[in-house]
Amino acid sequence: MKEVNENEVCNFYQNKNGLVSLRKVGREFDIDHHRVKRILKRNGVEIVKENKKRELTKEHKDKISESTKGREAWNKGKTMSKDALYKNMKTHLKYKVSLDWLKKYDDIEKLKFLNKTLSRKRISNHFDTEKYKKFIQKFYYNEQFNSIYKLWLRKGKGKYSKPSLDHIIPKSKDGGHKIENLQFLTWFENRTKNNMTMKEWTIFKKETNTKSDLFIENIVK
Repeated sequence: MKEVNENEVCNFYQNKNGLVSLRKVGREFDIDHHRVKRILKRNGVEIVKENKKRELTKEHKDKISESTKGREAWNKGKTMSKDALYKNMKTHLKYKVSLDWLKKYDDIEKLKFLNKTLSRKRISNHFDTEKYKKFIQKFYYNEQFNSIYKLWLRKGKGKYSKPSLDHIIPKSKDGGHKIENLQFLTWFENRTKNNMTMKEWTIFKKETNTKSDLFIENIVK
């Protein structure tokens, strides 16, 4: 089972004043939301019920309804230009890169995916602007990532085939967040590999005849 600092889980939930789902907390720490619930209960943290998080009074709802009655949504029928999408991306990035640098990467959806991969604090805390640029430069053109990314698109963006950032040598075995220690596997293979090094995982698959179409050797040929 993945090790996790229970105090960090509790502090994250409490700092959000309970206005965050257990699933979101789970995604933040890469654990199941049922485990999040057990951790909070074990540490005496009150869990706010979903229907109480953003409860609006009837009067408030009526005011919102009245104020928007007959009004057409400002963005109805409109789509953002590609230039606007890049500008929006730059605005929301925590890294200081130029608009021209972002525009070098023409596939904006792929670029957005890579950006989202680094959005979790447990990963982004290990990145500065220069390391971010190296990450994008490496994986935007990386054969292994692109093969998995294309497979994921072909499969309708299903969970099991989704590209998942993996530590070649796990953090539990002194593997760090250096770019050289990062790779992408499918979500399914990453979870199956668990805390093995890539070398151990490769040997394990061979010795146990463990196979799957979602394993990297069957994706990159």
